[in-house]
Amino acid sequence: MSNWLLQLSVVIVVTSACGVVARRVGQGKVVGELVAGLLLGPSVLGAIGGAGYQALFSPASAAMLSKLGELGLVFLMFQTGAHIVGDMPKTRTAAWPPFVIAALGMAAPFGLGCALASFGGGTFAPPNVPRVAYVLFCGIALSVSALPVMARIVTEAGIARHEAARLSILAATVTDAAGWLLLASIAALAKPGVSTHSALYGLLQLAGFFAFSITVVRLTMQAVLALAKRWGGNSAMLVCALCYVLLSAWAATAFGLHSAFGALIAAVNMSRRRDLLHLWRRRFSGLADVVLTPLFFVSAGMQVSVSALHSPALLGWLALIFAAGVAGKYAGCYLGARLCRIAPRDSHLVGVLMNSRGTVELMVLSIGLQLQLISSSLYTVLLIATLTMTAVSAQLAHRWAREHRAAPLAAPAPAA
Repeated sequence: MSNWLLQLSVVIVVTSACGVVARRVGQGKVVGELVAGLLLGPSVLGAIGGAGYQALFSPASAAMLSKLGELGLVFLMFQTGAHIVGDMPKTRTAAWPPFVIAALGMAAPFGLGCALASFGGGTFAPPNVPRVAYVLFCGIALSVSALPVMARIVTEAGIARHEAARLSILAATVTDAAGWLLLASIAALAKPGVSTHSALYGLLQLAGFFAFSITVVRLTMQAVLALAKRWGGNSAMLVCALCYVLLSAWAATAFGLHSAFGALIAAVNMSRRRDLLHLWRRRFSGLADVVLTPLFFVSAGMQVSVSALHSPALLGWLALIFAAGVAGKYAGCYLGARLCRIAPRDSHLVGVLMNSRGTVELMVLSIGLQLQLISSSLYTVLLIATLTMTAVSAQLAHRWAREHRAAPLAAPAPAA
């Protein structure tokens, strides 16, 4: 008999406890959920649990929790995507600095990530994956930021009113959106035996899917939601929205993409319905935050093989990836801020905050592993590097806040 209900109870208790501890030591809840996955995975509990561990985390129950975790990712991507679109700058003057910071902040670590992947040859590349998809994915893995984690760091450090913090959040919004589009494009190139012709066809399919979704489907859903609310009230509108999110996620998988991309498209199409988003958060956010989303991150943590780091070569790659990710992101964002005439001390904060990887990076890595774009050993290295980058970013942001809390704000000069 499948014991997935018992397993679910254990996972909820452990993730909640680890989340509380993570927050007490100044980290985000997601860090605690990943640590919970490490503790519950084969590297810790599996090494000491023996037959009891195999009985608790049987393959049947693990598969069930993995599906629930994917549903949690779909919910998280919808909520995060709606927030990203809602926070996008609405005017050209306001958009200029965030776009410059995001562009340079992605370009530098992206180039370093691609260079490391090329330099490493086939060390971490999975078999049957096109080399170009593997190299480009490594670039994306080092170039993204994490808007939810950054927002929490900014709030906890008490710097939400600083101009540099606001610019960082807007730049992270642009970075996240660009990162997901790039990842969707790479997913279209990642099919085994892909040729130039088939890769082009896959990208055209992807473009058609996006174009059809944000035009025909978007207009259709606006009409359906309005009609549902008129005839059935908020509950009917919410049911229609939920079905659309799930169907959009399914359609993405039918095109060879990940279900998260479909949820993101649904978020774009419904981001203007503030009444719906408020109702969604009130009805679903509790279930997603407490149960479904933690399952996704626990599954991500259980994929980590700590024993892989016993190799000196992998430890060396971990150091290189960490250095390239931090230096590339900081240098690109700092340069972008200075080009927009941001004061040096505030440009430093922008570079520090943009190194917050957290949730978005973990979703990117998990999707890359599921699509077999990276090996499990590289996944372990990148995940540990991600957690370290986020922890360092949080500590430096709090230090900046302590040192400059009483200093006057430095706003950017108006664009010429």
